[in-house]
Amino acid sequence: MTTASGFLKPCSAVAGAAAVVAAVIGWIAAGGTGAWAAPAGVALAALGFAGSAVAVMKAEKIDIRLTLPMALVTYAIKLMIVFMVLATVRFAFPEALPPFAYGIAGGAVAWLAAQVVWAYKAKIPYIELGDRS
Repeated sequence: MTTASGFLKPCSAVAGAAAVVAAVIGWIAAGGTGAWAAPAGVALAALGFAGSAVAVMKAEKIDIRLTLPMALVTYAIKLMIVFMVLATVRFAFPEALPPFAYGIAGGAVAWLAAQVVWAYKAKIPYIELGDRS
């Protein structure tokens, strides 16, 4: 999966650009609160995707059969964290909840779009290319 890990840099760069756009849109839509809440949502989404990818890559180094269970576990943990953070934002900063939630959605769309473009352009072999000795 070392070849497949190449998507982390471009996806992170796109997430960074999405955070800047989210800050501007958040400022326009919700003022100062939106200016920090929207990019914070983008960051949460990006960290979730990157964390899942790293966890699955580490599981693959142990045994390839661990990748699916690790992906499912990280997905469940990621959803719990997102819901806990949303609940915390709702109670601590209620006015920040809409821009934060929109930031999460925008960050997820940006990350996934970048990953799709990367996968479309990547030259990933369909078979394992090992030594022919």
